[in-house]
Amino acid sequence: MQKRAPTKTNAKPAGKRRARRPRGTGATFVYDSLKAKILNLELKPGTLLDETELSREFHLSRSPVRESLIRLSAEGLVETPRNRTSMVSQFDFATLPAYFDAMQLLYRLSARLAALHRTQAQLSHLKEIERALETAHKEMDVMGIVRLNREFHALIAEMGGNPFISSWMRSLLDQGQRVFRMYLHHFHDRVPLPKLNQHLAMIAAIEKGDAAAAEQAGKADADTLIDEVVQILGQLPTSQLALDLGSTK
Repeated sequence: MQKRAPTKTNAKPAGKRRARRPRGTGATFVYDSLKAKILNLELKPGTLLDETELSREFHLSRSPVRESLIRLSAEGLVETPRNRTSMVSQFDFATLPAYFDAMQLLYRLSARLAALHRTQAQLSHLKEIERALETAHKEMDVMGIVRLNREFHALIAEMGGNPFISSWMRSLLDQGQRVFRMYLHHFHDRVPLPKLNQHLAMIAAIEKGDAAAAEQAGKADADTLIDEVVQILGQLPTSQLALDLGSTK
C-alpha cells in the first residue's frame, strides 16, 4: 500500500515560534534604554538621536527605533522637529517655577478628588504601587523609583474620575521626570523618608474619604520635592571653600 504524502501546511515548527522575538519587544527595549540614558543624563539635552545610527546600535530596523522616539516625544523627553533629526529635549530651568506651581496645584486637586471618588479596587492598586515603590527604594532601583512615583500620582489623578485632570497630571509627570531624577541623585538615588511618609499620609486620607487631609498631604508631598530641588539648584560647589589668595603687596 502506497504511503500518503504528508500534507503541507503553513505552520512553522513550535520551536521556531518560541524562538521568535515577541512583537514590539524591540521598540520597548530601545525605549527603555534611551529613557534610562536620558534620565541619567548620559544623553544630555540637545543630543541628536539619528534613527539610522540607533538602528545600527540596537541591531534593529528603523521602525522600532522610530516607535520608541515617538513614545519618548510624547513624554517630553525627546523633540522631533518636522523633517529634522530627533534630539533629547532641552532642560529649561526658567520654566521650573511655573512647573512647580502647576505640580503643587495638581497634587492637591487630584488627592482631594481621589478621596471623594476612589473605588476599593483603585485604593488596593495604589497600596500595591506604594509597596513596590518602597521595595525599589530599598534596592536603590532608580528607574523603578521614577516609574513607580509616576504611576502613584497618575493613579491618584485617575481616581478622581476627571479624564482632563488625569491627562494633565500624566503630562506634568512626564515633563518632570528629569527633575525627579536629579532630586534622587542628590539623595544618593534613594527617596527621603519624609517623602515616603507623605505618600502614606495621602493613602490614609484617601482611604478615609477625608478630602481636606488628602489635599494637605498632596501639598506636603509636592512641597518636599520643590523645597529640595530649589535647595539643590541654589547650592554652589565653591561656596564653602576658603580661599587664601595671600598678600597683594
